Order: sequence, then C-alpha cells, then structure tokens
Amino acid sequence: LGPIVFLKEYDIYIVTRQDLIKSINRNPKIFSNQNPLGPSSKDAAAAYSAALKNRDSDFIERAMTVLARGNVLFTADPPEHTRHRRLLNGALKRSAIEKFKDQINVINTDLITILPRNEVFNIIEYFTVPSPIRCLAKLLDVPAERDADFYRWASAINSTIGTSMSSDKVKQVIEDQMDFWGFFENELKDRENRNADDLLTAIANAESAEEAPLKLSEKVGFCAQLVGAGADTTSKLLDYSILALAQDPKLQKKLRSDKTLIAPFLEEILRLEPPVQGMFRVTTEDITLEKFSIPRGAHLWLLYAAANRDENAFVCPHQINLARPSATDHLSFGSGPHICIGANLARKVAENAIWELLQQTRAIVSVQDSSALNMQSSYIMHGFSEFSV
Repeated sequence: LGPIVFLKEYDIYIVTRQDLIKSINRNPKIFSNQNPLGPSSKDAAAAYSAALKNRDSDFIERAMTVLARGNVLFTADPPEHTRHRRLLNGALKRSAIEKFKDQINVINTDLITILPRNEVFNIIEYFTVPSPIRCLAKLLDVPAERDADFYRWASAINSTIGTSMSSDKVKQVIEDQMDFWGFFENELKDRENRNADDLLTAIANAESAEEAPLKLSEKVGFCAQLVGAGADTTSKLLDYSILALAQDPKLQKKLRSDKTLIAPFLEEILRLEPPVQGMFRVTTEDITLEKFSIPRGAHLWLLYAAANRDENAFVCPHQINLARPSATDHLSFGSGPHICIGANLARKVAENAIWELLQQTRAIVSVQDSSALNMQSSYIMHGFSEFSV
C-alpha cells in the first residue's frame, strides 16, 4: 500500500515512500515537528497530569519538560531548532567524536574480554546495552559507576514512546526522570565557565555571538535526548547487527577479515532494521500530497522503516549489499534539518563495537530463531529485550 495511506480509525496519514518523506522533512514550516512521537505523547501527558496532581509547580514543570524532551532539537521547529543545532553541532561533529575513539575502543575491548565463552548468554545484558551507555558516559565525563543510573534513566525517558503504562508505572517513571533531572542540573551548573573537552561541559557552555544561550531546561532537555535516544538506539543497532552476523557465518567471516566492510554493513543494518520506525508530523496548513487533500492540523506518520525498503530507491531492498552505492541514503537518522545530531556518535560506537567483537571471537552463534525474539511493545522503537548467543 502507499505511498500515502489514511487510517480513518486513527485519523492519521501514513507516508511510506522515500522521496515523499524527504520532501516533507525538508519543509518543517508546513510539516511541524511539534509532536514527533505521535499519539502516545497525548496519552503520556494525560497520565502525567493525573500522577502530578499533588506536586508543587516546580516539580510539575520539570516532569513535563523531561516528558517533552525539553522542547529542543527533534521536538522543536525552526527557528528554535536551528538555534539549538548551531549551538550544539560542534560538540557532536565527526572531529569532536574522533577525539574519544581511543576511550571508546577501551570500553568495548574491556566489555568483550569478559564476555562468557562457549556458553549461552544474553548479549544485550552483557554487551549491547552497557557499550553505548558507557561510551556516552565517557563523552559526558560522568563517572563509570553511574552506568546503572544511565540505563534506568534511559528506560524512564523512553517509556512513554509508542506505548502506554499503568498509573503505578507512570509514578515510578516520573521519580526516575526527576532523579535524572537533579543529577544533570547539578552537573551542568558545576561545569559552567569550565574549559574541558567533554560533551557535558560543551552543553553547559554552549554559546555564540549570534544565538541566545541555552536555558537550563533546554540543556537538561538535550541531555534527556542524548541519554534516552542516543544510548537506546545504538544498543538496538548493535542487537540487529549481531543477529545478522549470527545468522550468516559467511558474512561473519567476511567482516572478521576486512575492517573496511564494517561501516557499509552497519549502514545496511540501519536501513533494514531502523531502531526508530518512523516519526510524526503535524500540518500547519492545508496541503495536497499525492492527490490527498490533507487539512491543517492533520497528523502524518513518516514510516522510515518502509521507505528504507522502497524499491524506487534501493535495488533488492530486502538484502544486505555491502557494495550498495547509496549506502547512507536511508532514513534511519531522519533527513533534512532534523537529521539526527548524534549520528556520528552512534556510528563510531557501533563500528568499534562490532569490529572488536569480531576480532576477539572465532564464531558468534544465535540460539534463538528471529521470529521467537521478544519484541519491544512500541510502534516507534524497534528492538527486542533479550537475545541469547
């Protein structure tokens, strides 16, 4: 079906074709990013309001700010979105990430060295979750012993995406999110006017002659997006990469002997199994798309996962092709002004993790059929909770 499908029961337009999605992403003036997580955002806001009835105004404001990811970057429209990117782009550009490549290598090497050998274990618990979390903590210059907190915070921040929760769960999530806020507020204040290379100091002191400085809520919001989206999505990329290798011994052997193939392999996994299935947009005026008259205020679901397998854009789209000429032309990091600001970090962590894993092992064998994997309950996030190798 497609390239546009209207689901009457959900009052939403689903867009599946790559060129259409790219066109929409290039035009945030008409296709607003004010609600990128879709219907779950409204449900989460209602659940939060009920859980916050007896809280003071400052607590409520902080909780709703974390829920909205601080209204920065992917939850903001230009000109605010443009301002955020200008202030923070330098901290996450490729050259800035390259400075941390040795530390990233040490983290992954240490984790892989202590993996069980010749026995079945859950590689998500042992490796694919701790690797991106520890790498992000290193970039932020946060003590390694906060690993468990990072995982708890990321889970809390992402818990409202594409799913629903019980009232007790909402209360626990809010407490975890407030713990996150308190930690990063203190860290950001401590690093103001400090000269250091770490990412958190860069966020704390982000400024330019042209742009207004970031407010505290914006800084914490950016940290929420980094911790919530950055660590979790990279973990899911590693999961699907290892699954593909475990299911194909020939591919595994090929990559083990040629480091230059790791990057194109990861781009193909990103294309085939995007950690984020798609994002939502809201129209700010009446518009016609592919003969559909779409009214102002309508919700569109840009289904990146479908566009990544668009036969108009990719030859044999369901296959891994390490020589694909348009390897990075997928939508897994988005496109246009909202393209993921953390893409360089995700790629660097994943490339190093997969290469080191292959170098320290002779074989990785899956003991689960992919159809039996326990998938995460979400229509946005794409991953599984356990994977035994």
